[in-house]
Amino acid sequence: MPKLRLLPIILLMLWYKPALASSLALSPFEAVYRTTYNLGVSIDVKAQRSLSQKPDGTWVLDFHAKNWFAKIQQTSTFNWGEDNHLMPLLYRRYQSVFGNSKEQRVIFHWDNMQVTNDIDNKPWLMNILPGTQDLLSYQLKLRYDLQASPEQKDFVYEVADGGKVKTFTFRVIGEETINTPMGQLNSIKIESLRHSEKDVEHLIWLAKDWDNMLVRVEAVRKRDEEEPIVLHSATVNGIQMKGF
Repeated sequence: MPKLRLLPIILLMLWYKPALASSLALSPFEAVYRTTYNLGVSIDVKAQRSLSQKPDGTWVLDFHAKNWFAKIQQTSTFNWGEDNHLMPLLYRRYQSVFGNSKEQRVIFHWDNMQVTNDIDNKPWLMNILPGTQDLLSYQLKLRYDLQASPEQKDFVYEVADGGKVKTFTFRVIGEETINTPMGQLNSIKIESLRHSEKDVEHLIWLAKDWDNMLVRVEAVRKRDEEEPIVLHSATVNGIQMKGF
């Protein structure tokens, strides 16, 4: 479903790596999002995202959402290194719509600069460039790249997706105070660009004081059934997120 795909691919890219004196530390989090779309009747969707570290030191970014007819789950397992170097290891996606299911895995082989794309047990290899991300990891990398280089306005990433390497581009518009279910938050407002500098696909707000947590996503070319995706609650490093 379009709305179920929107959130995980929103924040939703050429390799960018800032030069830093030291690396930023990742902050584990749990977040709950809600949206509504209309197909004759209003259908509410609840989505959850989380970031956690495993005992072996790798990190897992998880997304899952469901309603009465569909569900989707995505996970990205990755390493986090010096200078905010995010190295994806495994991306997994499972979706089921009206009982029809589909599974996808993207396995990164950094030694030979390739990925294995496996959709419903049909694998094939694809070449990648240094810094290539998966459909979840680039969203997290954008958040920390913004922290590392607050003066930078444009961020571009390459993303391995379904047998292709796609380019995702973002442009910082400015800062804005935004109303949320948790109160007012200081945010960074971003455009996601589709094919050109003038072709804006989504508007995105990130909570500046909360590790650039994704707060709101709004489609620019709205259709009647599309409503914004809004953060309703979250904890960052075990601290309950709240506005002012």
